[in-house]
Amino acid sequence: MSNPEMEGLIRSQNELHGRIARAYENLKKAGGARLTMGLVNARLQALESNWNKFEEQHGKLLLMPPDVLAATDYKEQDLPALVEETFLTQKGMFLDVLLSHKAREEAAAKNETSETATTTNRTTLPRIQLPEFSGKYEDWPSFRDLFHSLIGRDANTTPVEKLHYLKTSLKGEAELLVRNIATTAENYDSAWDVLNAYYENKRLLTRAYLSNFLALTKMKSESAVELRKIFHGVKATVSSLASIGRPINRSEDLFVYLAVELLDPRSRREWETSIGDTTEPPTYATLEQFLDRQLHTLESMQPAKVDGAAGKAASGAAKSARSHLARKQEGNPDAKRGRCHCCQKDHILMFCEDYKRKTAQERKQLVDNKNLCLNCLGSHKVSECASKKGCAACGARHHTSVHDACREVEVAKTVHAAQRLAVKPSAVLLATARVRVADRFGTLHHARALVDQGSESSLVTERLAQRLKLPRSRTSVSIFGVGGQKTAVAKGRVSLTLAPRTDGPAMSVSALVLPRLTIYAGGIEAGAEAWSHLQGLELADPEFSASDSVDILLGADVYAEILQEGLRKGVVASPSRKTRLLAGFCLALSVKVLRVTSRNPTSAVSRTNCRN
Repeated sequence: MSNPEMEGLIRSQNELHGRIARAYENLKKAGGARLTMGLVNARLQALESNWNKFEEQHGKLLLMPPDVLAATDYKEQDLPALVEETFLTQKGMFLDVLLSHKAREEAAAKNETSETATTTNRTTLPRIQLPEFSGKYEDWPSFRDLFHSLIGRDANTTPVEKLHYLKTSLKGEAELLVRNIATTAENYDSAWDVLNAYYENKRLLTRAYLSNFLALTKMKSESAVELRKIFHGVKATVSSLASIGRPINRSEDLFVYLAVELLDPRSRREWETSIGDTTEPPTYATLEQFLDRQLHTLESMQPAKVDGAAGKAASGAAKSARSHLARKQEGNPDAKRGRCHCCQKDHILMFCEDYKRKTAQERKQLVDNKNLCLNCLGSHKVSECASKKGCAACGARHHTSVHDACREVEVAKTVHAAQRLAVKPSAVLLATARVRVADRFGTLHHARALVDQGSESSLVTERLAQRLKLPRSRTSVSIFGVGGQKTAVAKGRVSLTLAPRTDGPAMSVSALVLPRLTIYAGGIEAGAEAWSHLQGLELADPEFSASDSVDILLGADVYAEILQEGLRKGVVASPSRKTRLLAGFCLALSVKVLRVTSRNPTSAVSRTNCRN
């Protein structure tokens, strides 16, 4: 045999080695749909043919003169042993695929036979597609859980099949991690451990989730489409972080701030209105409730799509589709969709700037006059309202924009809380005082106090406590009103140092902190000069009929310390009725006690208890 012929055989041996080594990789390139048993058998036969040809040519090379063969590196490479090991590995993977196909066909035939025997008319469900994973960290948890549920926990699927399914489900970077792992029964757990060790990284998962959150586009205008993207993006971030054991509890304030910054200016204004005058940072639950309610409202404004043929009545009159927040209003021109009931422009009432500038009482009056729903401001009765949402402030079945007006009607039933609204011709002047109260640095501030001997404890508003920057002790005290109804819960207590508005001794008062005390705003328009028996007295509250707010309530715990003895009587008559006047003057704190109530024309008794 000549040297050129020997060199040709050696080149052929190297080429056969490459074909044998790439046999299984070429099979995988066929794809899942074309990977049939016929194709697997054909490629397996080609693999065996290449191996047989390699052995045949190896025999020819061994028949060459030893000195001629020694002049090449054929023996030094030990190519026959290397090719034999490669061939056995490749053939083993082919046999694994054949066994996997055979097992699936037998299982399918068994299931088909069983289903045919038990039922002859069963709806065929769509085939579940295996999930794919391309290597993105944020997609790993969902892929892991779904693959484990469909394949990993299936006792009828062999480890070889599980590994095959796993490899065919991986793409890109993830597929590279397990490409060189042989498809054998014992390698399934190893391949899964490789993926789990690489992608089960909480630090990188957290970074991926937060990156997606920060990549959310800020809303340009108030629209349901943009708000829906923000809402779903925020909820997806929260749920994803919670699924890996990283809830937003510790960074809730920052997360809420970043989420609110994604809203458009009008939505942010609605958000600030919804949280009211609270001084505590809003929680994520509050934000989620607001976004859900806002999205619900914006979606209700979008016209529903209806079939053109079904949208015509027998008489030929067109009917418009209504959302669950609006119904058909026959004979009412104000019920035209998109027409504001306040300014008649093309927007709904809750987004009307004229409506927002009105007081709560004026808003409620408008709602009542237009026969609108008190809960959602739609053109239907509140009893027919399909919305499950209520007031964001108290949860009652009224809109947040009329909360204060509805609240005044409720609290008017309580003592020393509010005047009766146009029910009885009576006016009540409560005992108020202008006092000076010291902050934590000793600086005196002016405030208005209400004296209420019916209260067991003294109270102060959150607003004044914040302004005074007083140290606060934690507590939890329930506040009950008339009828034993729970009205509030005090979460803190402060110590106040009070002094009269004029010169006089100071006193210390322990007070519970509440967001708001009362809506009392004076009872009559006349001043002290209207009653002669009050002439010459220096009242604790010279402007007792003023409508400014009350920030301190002095209860029964200090009532005895601020009143002095002494009695002034007098009768006040109005053009329409007689009234009883109760007035008192206290030197210690210059507290004025003045009460006016309706009486019959024959009653003219007034008294007060004061101490010299």
